[in-house]
Amino acid sequence: MGKLKSLAYPHLQKMRYASLVRKFNEAKKLPMKDNKILMLSTKKGKLGGNLLAIKNYIENNSLDYDITVAAGGSIPDEDVLAKELAESKYILVDDYEPMVYPLTLRDSQHLVQVWHAMGAFKKLGYARETAEKNSLTHKNYTEAICSSGEIAGVYAESFGISEDKIKPVGTPRTDFFFDNEYVENAKARIYEKAPELKDKKVVLFAPTFRGNNVNDGYYPEDFINLDALAENLGSDWAVVLKLHPFIKNKLRAGEGITDMSDEREINDLLFITDVLVTDYSSVIFENAVIGNAAVLYAPDLESYTKDRGFYFSYEDYACGEIVEDKDALADAVIRADKNDIKMKEFKDRFVSLCDGNSSKRFVDTVLEEG
Repeated sequence: MGKLKSLAYPHLQKMRYASLVRKFNEAKKLPMKDNKILMLSTKKGKLGGNLLAIKNYIENNSLDYDITVAAGGSIPDEDVLAKELAESKYILVDDYEPMVYPLTLRDSQHLVQVWHAMGAFKKLGYARETAEKNSLTHKNYTEAICSSGEIAGVYAESFGISEDKIKPVGTPRTDFFFDNEYVENAKARIYEKAPELKDKKVVLFAPTFRGNNVNDGYYPEDFINLDALAENLGSDWAVVLKLHPFIKNKLRAGEGITDMSDEREINDLLFITDVLVTDYSSVIFENAVIGNAAVLYAPDLESYTKDRGFYFSYEDYACGEIVEDKDALADAVIRADKNDIKMKEFKDRFVSLCDGNSSKRFVDTVLEEG
């Protein structure tokens, strides 16, 4: 971006939402309600993830907070939204929300980023070399959460805020991983859908996409031979395929491979998994919380690393063996151990606070202390 355009960028952001900013400033004349929470999520069809987990915790424990949800198709018109924004002491977002960045918050008002992802893998925000440093994006958060104290600095850099604003509370949406009733129901549903997986050791192959986005996402077919993998593992094992939603091409596989790519929640599949095989997907963090072994299968490691930025070297994400040769994959799966020292170090570093109490910790640390 040219220097003049860069300098103008924040002004363009303000102009885009000038009407909302004006109405928000007018609505500041109204009293701010100390127990009012606005959950704003415009990227998804409905409230989910960390926001929903926090909402459920507050309601299930009858805590004295008044929650308003503005998500998906339930976003109110601008006049109402401006009023909701101004009256709420806590505005919670879980993704990039461009309308809030030009706002000048009220005194003692909180704009909290409860980011949908966890851990710290592929770079985002201001950690990317291509990021527009003069942007207003993210910079007015009063707090943001992360899944481990060790990565607080990474989140501060990515959001362009000071590290003291990062609150390591864990990832609220992982609390249900510790809900035995939910886990057992999820397992029963998967086994009903795919009874061939019962009484088998399950390897879940869940690679991320190559390409840029939903329009050109793919996975190279020559990277993997699923039939050979199943044959080399033997009859004790079942191979489950879960492709990223962006991947348009289907991988060649015989009847012995269970394709669960239509499953909306990969987390439910992790409950029946023994070994996760993935490459550059953030599912490694959820998998570590659930407690499965992992193998990182990255045949294009060198080229991918050049094209995509990681916060740390790829070896630092080695929650299991790194494999680049498909002929060596089956042996690595058989060797994989959920109690491997690499997995323990990985969990301590990235997801140490995902222990089933993240929503409670969020309320205690961000809302009660705010």
